[in-house]
Amino acid sequence: MPKDKKELSVKEIKKARGIKEDVRVLLFARTAGRCELCNELLIKDAVTSIDIIWGQMAHIYAFSKDGPRSNEKRSGNNDVDNLLLACPSCHVKIDKNVQVKNYSVEYLQKMKSDHEARIKLATSFKSAQKTKVLKMIANINNETVKLCKQDMVEALMTEKLLPYEEENEEIDFTHNFGSNDTIYWKSKSQEINQILAKFYSDLNREKIEHVSIFGIGPMPLLMYLGSKLENKIKTKFFQRHRDGEDWKWKKGNPMAVYEFNLIKKGTDKNKAALLLSLSGMIDRKLLPKAIGNCCIYELSLVGGPNYNFLRTENDLFNFEKSFSTCISKIKNNHPSLKHIDVFPAVPAPVAIVCGKSLNKNSDPKLRIFNSYNRNKFKYSLTIN
Repeated sequence: MPKDKKELSVKEIKKARGIKEDVRVLLFARTAGRCELCNELLIKDAVTSIDIIWGQMAHIYAFSKDGPRSNEKRSGNNDVDNLLLACPSCHVKIDKNVQVKNYSVEYLQKMKSDHEARIKLATSFKSAQKTKVLKMIANINNETVKLCKQDMVEALMTEKLLPYEEENEEIDFTHNFGSNDTIYWKSKSQEINQILAKFYSDLNREKIEHVSIFGIGPMPLLMYLGSKLENKIKTKFFQRHRDGEDWKWKKGNPMAVYEFNLIKKGTDKNKAALLLSLSGMIDRKLLPKAIGNCCIYELSLVGGPNYNFLRTENDLFNFEKSFSTCISKIKNNHPSLKHIDVFPAVPAPVAIVCGKSLNKNSDPKLRIFNSYNRNKFKYSLTIN
């Protein structure tokens, strides 16, 4: 391969191609036969599906003293820690003279380390449970929402879960920007119903016993999704954390402490409203005038709202208990209550759990309100 416009000597080429067989085997084992830069599978042809080894050994520190990322002390190094398994395209790309500054030693070492760590994690399970993955994404106001498949896989592997199939079931509303009108909420609710009907039909047919859910979108749609999930199948929810933007649950003890209070006595005992002030404080000025004569309750955090309160999975479990308790207390305080008006400021998995935790036979309906671009809260849809 040309290095700084010079050809390697025949002797150097022979030596470069003379990487020991045990080093090659070790590198393929560490990488699971995938390119450490783009994750392309290098032991099968993608077109013909024929098993074929087409990966190349790329050097981090150049093999030649005149090569890219050359280092006098490291030249001629064929150790496994100085080699990347790469597809031909990535191999050429990282060694181009104009690209070397972008593909530094430090960058390539991190790519290698991260890739091999993922493979080690994925293959370390003595037993791993299969899970069927459901992803729901919908734009929030005018913000386009994205969810990276690799982030989902890494979060699943941390929980010793393996996707049942390569392609996930998707509820994708990103082709529509968030709206706050009746037609939008009704049409999206109907689409959720249709997709979930197929989703659970597939589950029953394939006898899958575990579901993993990743969701980002407006609170009303997430709560509606939760209300349509089946309680008979074990379901795990994932949270995208703002620090690092990953979906892995943090380890350690739960930190969130929830409190439930009556913050305004109303004159009409047949009406009640619930503010969910967790990731943000509900602005009372944005509440509709129609709830002025309601009893207004609030489920919040001790110490006040916090964007990052939902760190561990137990924080989510504890919320579900607190939410169920507060719904029961509101029912007991208002025996003739037909519905509760709900104003949420919560993380996505909390919104889904709100819907899922409702007792469909005895809990009142929840009328969900949404604030669009920080305007007054407006009724969106009803769940349960």
